[in-house]
Amino acid sequence: MGLAVIISLTAIASFAQKETPPAGGQPKPFVFPATEDYTLPNGMKVTLVQYGSVPKVAVQAVVYTGTKDDAKGKKAVSEITGSMLKEGSKTRTAEQIALDTAKMGGSLNVGVGTDSTNVSGEVLSEFDAQFINLLADVVLNPNFRQEDLDRLKANKLRQLAVARTQAGTIAWEKFREIVYAGHPYEQINPRDEEVNGYTLDDVGKFYAANYGAAKTHLYVVGKFDPAGVKSAIAKSFAGYAKGTPSTRNIPTVAGKRSLTTINRADAPQSTIYLGMPSPSATDPDYVKFVVMDSLLGGSFGSRITSNIRENKGYTYSPGSFIWSRYKTGYWIESADVTTEHTGNSIKEILFEINRMRTEPVAAAELQGIKNYMAGLYVLQNSTRFGVIGQLENMNYHGLDKSSIDNYVKNVLAVTSADIQAMAKKYLAEDRMTIVVVGDLAKVNEQLKPYEVQ
Repeated sequence: MGLAVIISLTAIASFAQKETPPAGGQPKPFVFPATEDYTLPNGMKVTLVQYGSVPKVAVQAVVYTGTKDDAKGKKAVSEITGSMLKEGSKTRTAEQIALDTAKMGGSLNVGVGTDSTNVSGEVLSEFDAQFINLLADVVLNPNFRQEDLDRLKANKLRQLAVARTQAGTIAWEKFREIVYAGHPYEQINPRDEEVNGYTLDDVGKFYAANYGAAKTHLYVVGKFDPAGVKSAIAKSFAGYAKGTPSTRNIPTVAGKRSLTTINRADAPQSTIYLGMPSPSATDPDYVKFVVMDSLLGGSFGSRITSNIRENKGYTYSPGSFIWSRYKTGYWIESADVTTEHTGNSIKEILFEINRMRTEPVAAAELQGIKNYMAGLYVLQNSTRFGVIGQLENMNYHGLDKSSIDNYVKNVLAVTSADIQAMAKKYLAEDRMTIVVVGDLAKVNEQLKPYEVQ
């Protein structure tokens, strides 16, 4: 046997030997960079953060208005109004906005949520002041045109038609209707007749009533010239009308045991949404609850995922999340499961919830999830928009900056007793809402154990 072959076989043998990897290092705390916060004479808040070494800057205007402010019978007119901001200002066409932003090395985006509308973009640092001027023009000087409204309405109707064929959308809509009944969070999507009824007058009225400096917070994060940026902000937003301050509409959430089924004949899968009320971001329990959620269903290595995905093969992509809004929250586990194992999937989800309530979490399992969360937090804040997201979330919930500076430390301080206490306190089956979308001819019998007696 040749020397080369002997060396090769030796290398293969050595490679095949299992070695214990070195232990991971202790997660390091993440302290946010310093912020400069001030308010313009018209009431608009500004936060500046020098961050990173790449010559780019992210700018985001957060206007605290969204679908919660839609008038009755005009659901999602807020979304159409936000979309129309990109369709042109009084000095720029939509094409000019896109071209001007592209020349700066970036793009401009608008997103509308339940409580806020974000107008944002990221450009090369040399264009920091120029982009602020453009973004201000888009926010302050919209040029609402009928042809743009007609096109956006047609697009919205097509999107709704697609959404109504998706079981996940159907389940989430019904879940929200049940747990937020009577509150603006109740309805997610508009009816076709609502979309068809939007007029330019509706859009103009929504803008006039809900956009203004008093409801706006501007964030600038990255490498930029502080003096030039401050000057650009002062000049570009000087004409922004103050408007009315933002308002809060906090839902009353109690949670009540219920099972709701929606038929989807011949569906090969069932979509399950199962949830209970959870602590809000301002609650002292919140960080402990978030760690518990990651262990239970909120991470790829979570217990529910390991159970019904890896071990049982009932589903491919289960997961839990906390739908967190000001002073309120909901914990939700969702999964698309095979029809024949719909009932079994709910059984296993409840088994894992009960196990977390009754059995202490092993130290190694808990430390692993805490290390994962600490590392993920640092990774999420490694981008300019990641920093904006954390700061905006902090401001939205009215939290102190210590909540984000000390997040890693607080996560690492969570104990096994804390996890068990959170499960016992919040994951109560008598407050559990279940929604199942699937072929009821095949799943109704499976769901009988979960019907309300």
